[in-house]
Amino acid sequence: MTEDRPAPTGGTARTVLMCPGQGAYLPGALRHLSGVPSVSRVLGTVDAHSTALGSARTPVGRLLTDSAAPDPDLLVRTDPLAFDLATYAAVVASAAVLLDLATPPVHAVLGHSVGDLAALTVAGVITIDQGVRLLHVRDRLLRDAALPAAGLLATDLTAELAADLLRAEGLPQVRIAARNAPGQTVLAGPDDQLAAVRSAALALGRRATPLTSRTAYHHPLLAEVQRAFRRLLRAQPVAPPALPVYTAATPGPARTPAQLRTVAAAHLAEPLAFHRTLRALRLAGFTTYLDSGPRALLSTLARAGLPGCTTAAPSRTPAGLDRIRLRLTAALR
Repeated sequence: MTEDRPAPTGGTARTVLMCPGQGAYLPGALRHLSGVPSVSRVLGTVDAHSTALGSARTPVGRLLTDSAAPDPDLLVRTDPLAFDLATYAAVVASAAVLLDLATPPVHAVLGHSVGDLAALTVAGVITIDQGVRLLHVRDRLLRDAALPAAGLLATDLTAELAADLLRAEGLPQVRIAARNAPGQTVLAGPDDQLAAVRSAALALGRRATPLTSRTAYHHPLLAEVQRAFRRLLRAQPVAPPALPVYTAATPGPARTPAQLRTVAAAHLAEPLAFHRTLRALRLAGFTTYLDSGPRALLSTLARAGLPGCTTAAPSRTPAGLDRIRLRLTAALR
């Protein structure tokens, strides 16, 4: 097989800012950046709009600046909307810092799962106000759907091996939710069937780790929720993106208003092929991949999927401005 090679870029490195989804919530992740104007603006805006909508119980500002805030598993069980808002705010705020410091500048944004909403915000397609309102609407739709107990399971299986295992175990309701990297496939489905496939994978000596999630995203269980969300999105104004917007659900950039609205809803029921989008970006000449989350989640996947590319997670905690600047300089030199 011939290795994919990047398109010529005239000697200029092109950089992608990656916006992670649910793994982006970490208690106190922004505590060393709380005094940075762009960060305080994002946190203040999210909390102000969320309070105005009347559903928020836990301020995002506290969740992201207090290391004693609830851990992800507890928060998603007790206040799932706050978990979603904190995930969104953490990525948008971190991205604002990276965009201010990045020299040379970032050339595109890439969303992963619900990180697509953050990517759309970073690219100027929707405002923070819109992002908060959309998460409130999504929360109501998920609650009204009365979904069965379901979730996500990360494995070290290839997609082919995962599919074989599901057939062998007779677990038709478990689906492949995300093909993230050659050695990471995420499964989605009802809790009892996920437990069965986890036991089968562990018996084979493979890794299988439940992910913190309120439901089985990227699964047909959420198809009706996605349809309702897309209908509501038709009334949402979207601005032309200031940066090209890529998503793990499709290989090419979203350009038209219809495509951008589709990106906003894809994380609900569409399976992800992150590895495919990464290959498309490499072929388009992108060489550097920056993770805007507090962990090195997407940069680790990019390193696995694109050997030889430059990856970095400048915002991984603990990180103040000086440390972020040093990490960026090392990645972008």
